[in-house]
Amino acid sequence: MNPHRSFGESGRREAIAFWSLRTAVVLVVATVLLYGVALAPGAPYHIRELFGASPSLPQAFLFAVLVLLALAPPALLGLQLVRDPSPWAWLYPIGILLHAVLVFLLFRFATPIASVHDLVGLPVWGMAPELERLVRFIGVFMAVSVPVSGGTALLYAITRSFEPQRFLWWLLFAVLFLAFGYWVVVGMAATENVTELLRTDAYPLAWIGLSFWMLLLAFAASMIAERLSGVFTGTLAVSFGVILLLPLSFGVLFLALEPRVLGPESNLSALGFLLSVTRTAYLESSGLALFGRYALAYGAVLLLLVFAVYPVWIGYATRRFARRAIDSATDSAVG
Repeated sequence: MNPHRSFGESGRREAIAFWSLRTAVVLVVATVLLYGVALAPGAPYHIRELFGASPSLPQAFLFAVLVLLALAPPALLGLQLVRDPSPWAWLYPIGILLHAVLVFLLFRFATPIASVHDLVGLPVWGMAPELERLVRFIGVFMAVSVPVSGGTALLYAITRSFEPQRFLWWLLFAVLFLAFGYWVVVGMAATENVTELLRTDAYPLAWIGLSFWMLLLAFAASMIAERLSGVFTGTLAVSFGVILLLPLSFGVLFLALEPRVLGPESNLSALGFLLSVTRTAYLESSGLALFGRYALAYGAVLLLLVFAVYPVWIGYATRRFARRAIDSATDSAVG
C-alpha cells in the first residue's frame, strides 16, 4: 500500500481486504500450476527432481510460498526505488542484501547440504564454510533478485513516473551488485554448475546477458501483473510486448549460454541441457524443437514471475482506497 497517502479506517480495511484476497488467490493458482508442472512428463527433469519421487499439493504450496518470498520483496524494492529515490537510494541496497541473507537461511535449513553445494559449489576459500556458502549464495542469487527488481523499476519508470531517469538509480546498483556476483561466482569460486553453462568460459558479457534475460522476463511479468491489478489499461500493448519478448529473450539467452557444453564436437548446448526432459535424451543445440521447448519454459517462468510481482502491483493499486486530500482537510476542519 502507498505509504504517502492517507487511509481512513474504512479505506484501510478495504485496501487490506483487496490485497489479501487477491494474494491468496495467486497462491492457490500458483500451487495448482506448480503441482501440474511436477506431474507433467514433458517438464524439464531439473524441475521435476525438485519435487522428488512423490509430488504433493502441500509441497507445491510450499514452493509457491518460497517463490513469493524470494521474488516479491526485490520487486517491491525496485518499485520503491523509482517511486521515491530520496530514502530508497540507500534503503534499496540494504534491502537487497538483507533479503538475500534471509533467502539463504530459508534455503540452507530447508534443503539438504548436497543441494546447497549443487547450487553454490563446495567451499574452497579456506574460511568458515557456512560464511563462504552465504557469500557465494548471495553472488548467485543477486543474478536473479536484482533483475527482478529492475523489471518493476523499469515499468514504473516508463508508465507511472514523471521522471523516468530515476531508473538510472537501479542501473547504478545493478552494475555494482552484478559485478560483485561475477567476482564471487566466476572470479573467486568458479562455481562449475554455473560457469560451465555460460558462453566462452563464463566471459563477463555472458554473465551480463544472463542477467539481461532475467530483466526482460521480469519486465514482461510486471506488464502482465500491472494490467491484472488494474493499474495499466493497455491490454493490446501488454500482449504485443509479451509476444515480442519471446524471440528476443530466446536470442539473448542463447547468446549468453554455451553452445557446446561437452566440447567442440558436441551437439548439446547449455540451453538444450536445461530444457531436456530426461538425463539421457538431450535436445539438439538449435532448431524449432529447442525454440518450442523454450517457448513453453518462457510461459512457465513468466507465470511464476507474475505470481511473485502481482502482489506488489496490487499493493500499489490500493491507492484507490486512499482518502483524497480535500477529504482529509475537511475531516481536520470538522475535528
